[in-house]
Amino acid sequence: MLDMATLQEETGKRDEAARQHSSDYILGADTPFAVSEAYKALRTNVIFSLPGDGAKVIGITSSSRGEGKSTVLLNLAVSFGQVGKRVLLMDCDLRLPTVAAKLGIQGMPGLSDLLVGKQCPVRHMTDLGICVLPSGTLPPDATALLSSAGMDGLLKEAREQFDYIFLDLPPVTTVADAAILAKKVDGFLLAIRHRSSGYRAISEMLEQLALADANILGYIYTNAPVGGGNYKRWRR
Repeated sequence: MLDMATLQEETGKRDEAARQHSSDYILGADTPFAVSEAYKALRTNVIFSLPGDGAKVIGITSSSRGEGKSTVLLNLAVSFGQVGKRVLLMDCDLRLPTVAAKLGIQGMPGLSDLLVGKQCPVRHMTDLGICVLPSGTLPPDATALLSSAGMDGLLKEAREQFDYIFLDLPPVTTVADAAILAKKVDGFLLAIRHRSSGYRAISEMLEQLALADANILGYIYTNAPVGGGNYKRWRR
């Protein structure tokens, strides 16, 4: 199902809108030192939070939209790619996906198409050192697709071919998609944005994930004004 033989190579084909914001979300030579070091620290914390052998499946979510989760996940994936890990980034937000737009690639076909039996090549972002599976065609029932046996099979295959699989998930308080994947992932990262995330929304997010018996790896405090940059803090 996840046919790496048809891997499609992509370079930095970012559109103009993506290029205007590239320094904000894609690690590279021009990334501010504080931001680069923050992602290295985050990478280290993730590694130590999930010890042992075997591939790791990690989901990221938030209490509501605009918390910076997709930005964090993209950079975290690139950070792992920079140290030679085999990385797959899957856009599992099948309602309002953003990964393809940030990378300047086509979002279709993608995950949703793959789950209904259609062909879909995994995109190898050669300039970033990661593989990407965009969201695909917007389905009528995203929850049903993500909870399907096909999703189980896809993640099983991905574990056999990659070291780390990162899932970009919708906000917890908006839809149930993240919670239903609690048993399919090894752990969750929770994005909380400086002066944006509300206490009630965060509490509701934690309650829903607790009911799903989710393994929370840590909290990422985004857009914090530390050292004049958009520093990402980590808390367990």
